[in-house]
Amino acid sequence: MTVLLDPTMGPAIRPGESLDALFGGDLVLLQSTRGYRFTLDPVLLAHFVAEGGAGPGGPTCELGIGCGVLALILARRFGWQAVVGLELQPRLYDLASRNVRLNGCEDRIALALGDLRQVHRIFPRGAFAHVVCNPPYLPVRGDELNSDPEKAIARHELACTIGDVARAAAWLLRDRGELSVIYPSDRLAPLIDALMQVDLAPTRLRFVHSRAHRPAKRVLLTAARTPGAAVRVEPPLVVHDDSGYGEEVARWLEPRIGA
Repeated sequence: MTVLLDPTMGPAIRPGESLDALFGGDLVLLQSTRGYRFTLDPVLLAHFVAEGGAGPGGPTCELGIGCGVLALILARRFGWQAVVGLELQPRLYDLASRNVRLNGCEDRIALALGDLRQVHRIFPRGAFAHVVCNPPYLPVRGDELNSDPEKAIARHELACTIGDVARAAAWLLRDRGELSVIYPSDRLAPLIDALMQVDLAPTRLRFVHSRAHRPAKRVLLTAARTPGAAVRVEPPLVVHDDSGYGEEVARWLEPRIGA
């Protein structure tokens, strides 16, 4: 979809950027044409969180906000009012800032530039009811690193590991607060191990399959500091069927007036 910017709307497109639309144009996002670009993962995570019982009643922190897509879905589609995004990379922080303004969410989303491994120096302990994260999940192997530094940091565990994410979430969450992530399904064991080390126990689990007959590629998981909590394993999410997107994902991607 081609989107024309009215000069009164906010930030203009800069060289090396594109303006892309989600939900039929309900949400528009400036992105780098060569650097990190969002995938479907934050769309799936946002809907998993918002439609799974987590309401907008408490402050939320997104660790690694990137260009802002996940936070903007929570604010625009689901009416979440107090979302704070933390971003390490200055260029992505700038993109997120401009996207927040472009989508009219300045009163709902605030941003902080910093390292999640130093989160105790940025936010007070127990400041948030929810933490969400689409973390880097590829191990660091020199021969497999993306040549673009922005992409490499976003996708590989160069600047943080899942253990760092878990420790940051444990600091940020208030009692009975929840962390929700999307992660490769074949790395579920180290994910759960990292969470258990900081006393966060899984409470919801949903496997994501590219097609119904294929093994899961991603897992959506919510964890909380709730001793002895039961784990709710939800029906699998199938991204594609023979006609295109699966029924549930297609519904999520439909245009809808923001909250």
